[in-house]
Amino acid sequence: MKAKNITLFQVIGILILGLAAFAEEGPKIKKYDELVTVSAEIQTVKVQADCVSDPQGFLYLPGRGKLTVKEITIKGAELKTPKVEDGKLNDLPYLRLQIDKPNTPVTVTLVYEGKDIVKEKDSKLGETYPGRVTNYTRTFSNTTPLDIGKYSLTLQLPPGKEVFKVTKPAKFEDIRLSVKDGRKTIAPKATSVKAGATYELVLDVCEEPGTRSIAIWVISGGLAVFFLIKRSGILTRAGNTSNP
Repeated sequence: MKAKNITLFQVIGILILGLAAFAEEGPKIKKYDELVTVSAEIQTVKVQADCVSDPQGFLYLPGRGKLTVKEITIKGAELKTPKVEDGKLNDLPYLRLQIDKPNTPVTVTLVYEGKDIVKEKDSKLGETYPGRVTNYTRTFSNTTPLDIGKYSLTLQLPPGKEVFKVTKPAKFEDIRLSVKDGRKTIAPKATSVKAGATYELVLDVCEEPGTRSIAIWVISGGLAVFFLIKRSGILTRAGNTSNP
């Protein structure tokens, strides 16, 4: 009986060591940055991800859904196959790439194209509020079995559009307003996203006044956030926007 107990303890010890080794050497997603460009037709997502490959050289990234992969580049290794592999684990889709180096940190750049990357609908605002206000929702799902250490989203608005109100995230101090390539952008504070979890940005967008310049937008970024807070309070009385 004593010999059997010792054997059992040894097996448990080996399993614990094996799990620890997998956690140390297994695949990782340390950082996942998205730049989403909104347009009336085809929208794009540029992803830059800092990942670590598993012992077989595989990298795992969130599933792409119906999006088309337009570009793949790897910094720090070479792709073994030019195509990405779509797979599923517990009914959750993931994207898999294989590189020529196991257990290696690399930077992956992917460019996707498709429709409804950002879902758009009319906002339900009262008649006393600015016309042509549209609700945007960007939902990111981490469909991999891996936690994302740091996820960041930058949303680039269509030409002539600006942020009117932000519903999610709720903390307005976590929002950064800027300009990229002549178009207004909004970037919430980076956060971690657990395996299987989602992150959502919900905002209302309106047409910018013709007299306002891009330079004023950049300089008055802090004031813009202040007015978002004020608008949020006003619009709450008019009726909150709902998620799609």
